[in-house]
Amino acid sequence: MPRVLSVQNLRASLDLFGLPEQELLAEAEKLGIDFDGSRSGPEATISAQDFGRLFIAMVRRSQAAAGVAEENLDAILTLSSYRVLFVYMIHGATLRDCLVRAANYFTRFEEKKRSFSFQPNGENTRWVFNLGPIDSDVIPAAADFSMDQLRWLPGLPGRMLALYLWHRQASWLTGTYIDLVGVHFDCAPHGSANAYTDSFRAPVYFNADWCGMELHSRYLDNPLVQTESTLDRMLATFPAELIEADELASSVSARVKGLIGTDFSRAMPSLEEVAARLFTTSTTLHRRLRDEGTSFQKVKDHCRRDAAIELLRDEKNSGTSVAEYLGFSDPSAFYRAFKKWTGLTPQQFRSRKA
Repeated sequence: MPRVLSVQNLRASLDLFGLPEQELLAEAEKLGIDFDGSRSGPEATISAQDFGRLFIAMVRRSQAAAGVAEENLDAILTLSSYRVLFVYMIHGATLRDCLVRAANYFTRFEEKKRSFSFQPNGENTRWVFNLGPIDSDVIPAAADFSMDQLRWLPGLPGRMLALYLWHRQASWLTGTYIDLVGVHFDCAPHGSANAYTDSFRAPVYFNADWCGMELHSRYLDNPLVQTESTLDRMLATFPAELIEADELASSVSARVKGLIGTDFSRAMPSLEEVAARLFTTSTTLHRRLRDEGTSFQKVKDHCRRDAAIELLRDEKNSGTSVAEYLGFSDPSAFYRAFKKWTGLTPQQFRSRKA
């Protein structure tokens, strides 16, 4: 079943393209995207993958409207500079290390040296975006969307997109949805402020004296759960997988699964470690998982099952190497576990796949 998100929550993100609702729906229809059979209403949904396709289509449309030739669009949408940035970031030990690397990278390579910084505020931290004076009347030009260079889009749309995507990036990197204390914009809203609140799942303040997000400082101490391999997959469908970070907020088990991550070359976090990253106790976490009809052991098994299935799809990975990677001391124990998870042995799974 595809991961889905609320259309209502995502409309604010697409507002930056300035399209009337009917034109947005028409663009989605051209791509074969249906909002869960409904064009409106709070229950309407869209898969994260479809939203990613729609987002890129909107970027391409903006380029074409600004006079960019069709044959040049793919070059404009390349991620070379950002790929270098993300690879540099992902080797930080914690989210704080990772984001400090990104801030320094922007300070060094962004044309106007605009970046972001961190300011302690009691038990919280302000993630301040230093983007210079705002001109809300500026319309983004084709060059502003180029991802081959580090740029910040102008106006309120640019500020919103920067905060939205960096928040999702941080959530994706750590495998946990980062609950924000508040979001601040140093300008007036466009239309209803409620749409912005929906997008960030947090209070949004306009006409503030700073631009950025406030979060509990403990989030910055969380280790990263992503690798260069998962980074490549994320960039291949950018920005769909970042927006899927919303799913991490849907349940406790989803948050636990995100924190375990997909890198089993590192020791799997214990119940106590996961509880600490979720700012709760082991007892409370155990109870909340039980209330959702699952357990910490079941979530761990689901994570290893999903990883095993993905690894076994590649014929280069032997069953023994997959077992070792997933932390099984004995390959036969892995084979028994895989059959319990899927009803098939690893060999039967590969034969059926073939």
